[in-house]
Amino acid sequence: MRFKSQSSRHGVTWIELVVVILVIIVLAALLLPSIRTASEAARRMQCQNNLKQIGLAIRNYEDFHKHLPSAMAGTGIGPTDLGGNANRLSGLVALLPYLEQSRLWEQISTATTIAGVDYPAMGPAPWVEDYPPWQTQLPTLLCPNWPEPETKLARTNYAFCIGDVSRAVHAPQAQRGAFACGMFTKLSSITDGISNTIALAEIGNRQDRLLSGQVAINQPAAMLDAPIDCLGLRNTRRPAQYAPNTPLSTLGRGARWVDGAAPYGLFATILPPNCPSCAAGGDEAVDGIYSSGSLHTGGATCVFVDGSVHFISDNVDTGDSTRVPPTSEQFTPQLTPSPFGIWGALGTADGGEVTNGY
Repeated sequence: MRFKSQSSRHGVTWIELVVVILVIIVLAALLLPSIRTASEAARRMQCQNNLKQIGLAIRNYEDFHKHLPSAMAGTGIGPTDLGGNANRLSGLVALLPYLEQSRLWEQISTATTIAGVDYPAMGPAPWVEDYPPWQTQLPTLLCPNWPEPETKLARTNYAFCIGDVSRAVHAPQAQRGAFACGMFTKLSSITDGISNTIALAEIGNRQDRLLSGQVAINQPAAMLDAPIDCLGLRNTRRPAQYAPNTPLSTLGRGARWVDGAAPYGLFATILPPNCPSCAAGGDEAVDGIYSSGSLHTGGATCVFVDGSVHFISDNVDTGDSTRVPPTSEQFTPQLTPSPFGIWGALGTADGGEVTNGY
């Protein structure tokens, strides 16, 4: 007898296929927000770790030198951009040996000839693109949220706090924050307490017209006494951006990590995080209202002089933005509380304010 085996075939119906696709879509919709949240948490943690390293470097620097580094300093102005650093070096350069960058520090602090070009000890001006140390990107100085722009010079996402001032930013007569250009702070002069005084905070890099990565340039000098006018440059339809037709920097915030000038390496505690930055009468080393900012939702991360790291909300108390920022005649020699609320108080080194949480 012959038996004929017959295999049965069972195909997938279109209804079953649609069901499978729908299940995949639902699962993806449920998982993607979690993945994005986890990614943002990881980036925010990396940013916090960077600031912790910088905070530790500051304390180690202070242990050795008995004072904090200057926010901006240098070894003089040369006859050309190649002959000196224009006294524009950021305090980050001084911190290099304490950021495990001793070889880079040795390269910068030693006169050298590269490709037939002579460079002095402590390097040329920060904008000289062909000097290799100025091209060296340090991961510790970058927040992973910001995409890398097309630029030859290395950047940063962290800036020194100069307190709540808008005038004499690059040539102060007295110091208001933990850091100042051309000045060196001793811990004993931070009478508000090193755990209540901000050292550095996040800033952005140029990305379209985002507030946190850009600077409004060539603003009127009257704006230095009217922070509310700087705040008014925000786009009412897109609050994270500058208003249309506002002239902006070609480089943006943090574009050169070696440059201590305000657009690249300083911020003031006048307007809250993620607000406009406004440069008066120019676009580089000019007075202005310079704000911190980040791509983290709801605020920016700061490191305090004691090395602790805190996330400060965009909604932090900033007092009265119609008030005039204090000048050295007002806050020396007496203690002068900041008019800009808790945020302003956290920026001052000896304002005599009391902060009860932030």
